[in-house]
Amino acid sequence: MEHVLYATHIKINKTQLYLTIQIPKSDLNLRAELYYQNSSQDFHHPLRCISRTSQKLIFQIDISVLESGENDWNLLICSDKSSESWMVILGARLRTQLILGNYCISQNGCLFFPMGSTGHRFILRSRPLRSCDSPSFHFKELLAFGLGKLLKPFWKKRHIWLIYEKYCISAQDNGFYFFQYCMKYLPEKERKNIFFILDKSSPQWKDTHKYHSNVIPFLSFRHLLYLITSELYVASDSRLHAFAWKPMPNLISREINKHDIYFLQHGVLALKRVENLFGAKGTSSMTYFTASSEMEKSIIEQNFGYKPEQIPVTGLSRWDVLKDKSDPAHPSILVMPTWRSWLEDQSDEFFCQSQYYQEYTALLNDPELQKFLHSSHTELIFYIHPKLREYISSFHTEDSQIRLIPFGSVPLNQLIMKCSMLITDYSSVSWDAYYLGKPILFYQFDLEKYNETCGSYINMEKDLFGERCTTRTALLQKISEYAKNGFKEKPQYADMRKNYFAYHDHNNRRRTYEFIKDRGY
Repeated sequence: MEHVLYATHIKINKTQLYLTIQIPKSDLNLRAELYYQNSSQDFHHPLRCISRTSQKLIFQIDISVLESGENDWNLLICSDKSSESWMVILGARLRTQLILGNYCISQNGCLFFPMGSTGHRFILRSRPLRSCDSPSFHFKELLAFGLGKLLKPFWKKRHIWLIYEKYCISAQDNGFYFFQYCMKYLPEKERKNIFFILDKSSPQWKDTHKYHSNVIPFLSFRHLLYLITSELYVASDSRLHAFAWKPMPNLISREINKHDIYFLQHGVLALKRVENLFGAKGTSSMTYFTASSEMEKSIIEQNFGYKPEQIPVTGLSRWDVLKDKSDPAHPSILVMPTWRSWLEDQSDEFFCQSQYYQEYTALLNDPELQKFLHSSHTELIFYIHPKLREYISSFHTEDSQIRLIPFGSVPLNQLIMKCSMLITDYSSVSWDAYYLGKPILFYQFDLEKYNETCGSYINMEKDLFGERCTTRTALLQKISEYAKNGFKEKPQYADMRKNYFAYHDHNNRRRTYEFIKDRGY
């Protein structure tokens, strides 16, 4: 059974953090430890109690002994005499102190800071140092928050919409294409209050120059101000992606979580369970949740806990611009596997020992595949998922018919439109290729582990809209089979399309816009 204790004070001294916890009874004999766990790592560090009274305990956390990385350290407090345990909650006063103060420790290029997680539960977060950790940025946050709260009553009539994508680093997904529609088709009176947030380091920054007055640089003062004063967020990812990723406790994040958000989605929900994240009671709940079919709406209603009126069936915004640009005279195969939760934030050495890396390296360097590519004059493009983008340098091939493309360097929808066939595993990018009637091969060599850690909403063995392969040999056979057939989609998969798409036109963005306006935004 888990009980609750309250943290009342935090003190920082060089590499030491001192946590004061209030206890209800003086005779409690408690021990504490910090732990970090994922599917491949399990770090535990016992804490030393340096002071004890009838009402409080003070535990010392030595940051210098903790493993660096992008981790969330949890606090476990247990009884020495029973199986009882306690969670530690940050009170309102302490949470305010963390927001206004500078409670952080820098160690070996990594930042450690205490904060409240779900339900204000104490965690110690660690991540690499960033420019937004400076005192000057903290002052800018406070100034933007104060001015935003002051201006919000006056700007309410403007009905400001903020549109963004994952990490505010790209302009090539549903967010940007919805923004593009607004800029092209809406009257000036509405356009002037619709903005897209984008990092200046984005490969698409120059491409958005023609919308310059409506594109706001990421983490600029104007960005922070509009986060406070906008009426609605429209995004292909959660509210958290509208701001600095994993920030220290701050006033901006707290305000972001209060805003209404229309979720454009990043892809169709079917191949990966995410209700714990995006569900109505999840860590990133939504106000409205777009769907592409009645089938998907049913998945959202039954598994995510949203009401039918919160789930408009509109289709994805980026599908409005999709066209088949494949060239039969110059066929190409796009290989785009999705990420693996158990590989995120791991070392290069760990990643290179994984089955994921071994399988795709073997595929890229398979002599039979390379012989086929040359004899058929087919190009193979390997595009790594954004969450694994730092590992692109780990993949190597000397074959002239194979290209390795880092995330963001080429718009993904351009690659999908130009390819003759897609090879993926569990990625929602498969729906874009399916929308265009292109053949898809699902290379699922680790389905058992994927089901253990992620799971899906459809039966992978019965409901997929393409052929499923579990070995490289079978995959190569299917590639050759489709090449001989001119990379044509098989009839049984074409027949399934009507169940998976409510619309197959170019009006998804218009339906999305009309739904938002009908809700009074």
